[in-house]
Amino acid sequence: MKLRNLKNVLLITIIIAVTISGCSSGSNPIPQDTTDKQNDTATQSPQEQTETPATEGNTDSQTALKEALLEGMMDIPIEDFELEDLNGDKIKLSDYKGKIVLLNFWATWCPPCREEMPYFEEIYEEYRDDDVVVLTVNSTSVELRGGTDSEQAEKNARKFMEDNGYTFPVLLDKDDEVWAIYQQRGIPANYIIDKDGIVRYAFAGAYPSKEQIIQYIENIRAIE
Repeated sequence: MKLRNLKNVLLITIIIAVTISGCSSGSNPIPQDTTDKQNDTATQSPQEQTETPATEGNTDSQTALKEALLEGMMDIPIEDFELEDLNGDKIKLSDYKGKIVLLNFWATWCPPCREEMPYFEEIYEEYRDDDVVVLTVNSTSVELRGGTDSEQAEKNARKFMEDNGYTFPVLLDKDDEVWAIYQQRGIPANYIIDKDGIVRYAFAGAYPSKEQIIQYIENIRAIE
């Protein structure tokens, strides 16, 4: 992979520009001006937003909702990658086109990372046969705070998953190549990618609740 070309630099620059510092604080998933626009629709349940019959009387409101949602979203094509998971299977990001991908970068020592892990486990179990994929990435240098022993980083991640009974996929970024593309100002670093392989949301920091993750999933579904 050619990971440090101009496209990658632009990707990092744009994503960092719309996030806030992460590891020890909560996250503001999108800038405040777009957050306010999304709050106008947040009082509706996902069913109200996406399942209202498309009759002649509500077509305009559905169009307005879609436009409002799009205003609060990013529009950046993914930078593809392939990594091995804890089972030794090779996982390619682009293989999941056609599904919504929750992409998360984390480390075992990071408190906000640990706080949001139960949300990922619940969503992984509830949506695994649906249209949502959970992919978490553990980078060697991040896990070891600058270290380079990929075997030790893998041991840390494996023990953490086993101790907590988590079953969602963990991808091992042994050479930090993927982190070089998707890094933010800290961890956790979160992305939500739509079914066409477009980054729609980027978050520096942990999700405050499972419900918020589901809301953003429903937002993406609503623009399909």
